[in-house]
Amino acid sequence: MDKADLDHRHRTFDGWIPPTVAALLHEYRHHDILRRAANHGDWFCARRLAEAAAASGPEGRATALALLRPFAATGWWPAVDAVAGLLAEGERHDEAIALLRPLADAGHRYALRDLARLLARQDHLDQVVALLGPRAADLLLAEELVELAGGHGRDAEIAALLPDIQTGPTDPFESWSSDAVDTVPLHARFLELQGRIDEAIHLLGRHVCVDGVVYANHAEQLARLLGRHGREAELRAFPADGGEEYALAALAQLLEEQDRIPEAVALLGQSARTGDPHSAFGLAELLARHGRHDEAVEILSTVAETVGGDCDWIIDLLCRILVDAGRADDALAYIGDHFTRHGGNHLDQALMRAKVMELSGRAVDEVEPAEFAGSDEELLRSGTVDGAIALAERLVRRGRPHQAVAHLRDRLDGPKGGRG
Repeated sequence: MDKADLDHRHRTFDGWIPPTVAALLHEYRHHDILRRAANHGDWFCARRLAEAAAASGPEGRATALALLRPFAATGWWPAVDAVAGLLAEGERHDEAIALLRPLADAGHRYALRDLARLLARQDHLDQVVALLGPRAADLLLAEELVELAGGHGRDAEIAALLPDIQTGPTDPFESWSSDAVDTVPLHARFLELQGRIDEAIHLLGRHVCVDGVVYANHAEQLARLLGRHGREAELRAFPADGGEEYALAALAQLLEEQDRIPEAVALLGQSARTGDPHSAFGLAELLARHGRHDEAVEILSTVAETVGGDCDWIIDLLCRILVDAGRADDALAYIGDHFTRHGGNHLDQALMRAKVMELSGRAVDEVEPAEFAGSDEELLRSGTVDGAIALAERLVRRGRPHQAVAHLRDRLDGPKGGRG
């Protein structure tokens, strides 16, 4: 195997069992299939076996390393990352550093980041600064430099290496672009690590709204900064030109940390009553953390009916709270009732049911509900990778793992494996 081949198979699943199917094979104890695939170079199967082995302790970690080292020997990043992580967990830092070094020297940004973290663990701050300083134009590495070395006596040197303060576009999906420069959060964090809290607050405050444009990430960072440092009055007086929801969340968290639970509930409740689903979500989480599950469920049930559009995120929390309260059957009943009244995709309903079963430690239904029984043929006709994987998962759950693997080989291997 080589990096190019591994990259290709990682993207297309050509010759490999997709990760969700591998996870189900492990869950249903079809370890022989996983081992056979791993021995033939299937990364997803090797990784699943390695994760299970590593969770069992030091001896299992050695087994995991043996499974993954052949992949890492190619220099393929996902494998190098996994092996370096296992080595670091076992306090074998020098070996992890040696593994990461070639990719870091070649300029791989994530290898540079992870190498710097390992060096910092060994208190080699000079090496951290030497490694990341010349590359601080890359904001990912600049942020790492600040987190690892800020506030440790090298601040003047680090300040000279950081890019100047600039703001960029508000669209987070454009953050990869070379012209999307936003270093305000970086400099604010650097000031905070130096203990210059008032300066950090002032910097972020000046950049919450610039030329009429609200910067949500600046507002969120400012609110969290104020919360971390107990600045309740400033959170309550948060500027009303944007980001108030972040101040509300940070203030509620601060009140909860100070054991002022009734005040936190009242604060979020006031906002939730105005129809804000995010405040209702936060209020339900708060109530559930303090054992008030019935109130949380009532709030979320109401929001799920009024939020409009996609309410899966509301239903997901509602079901998790019911499961935590020992009411998994009520969660399943809620899902069935919701889809009966509102309609929706059968697969989405099946996935929600499966999640509840998993959270409650119960086996996924051996016999699928009748309304899903006719969809196998639909998945076959779809001709997509997602459809092939969904049917394979179903076959594993039905106790037909070999048929699932044969189906994947027929549908995904070779030129037929283009993603659909």
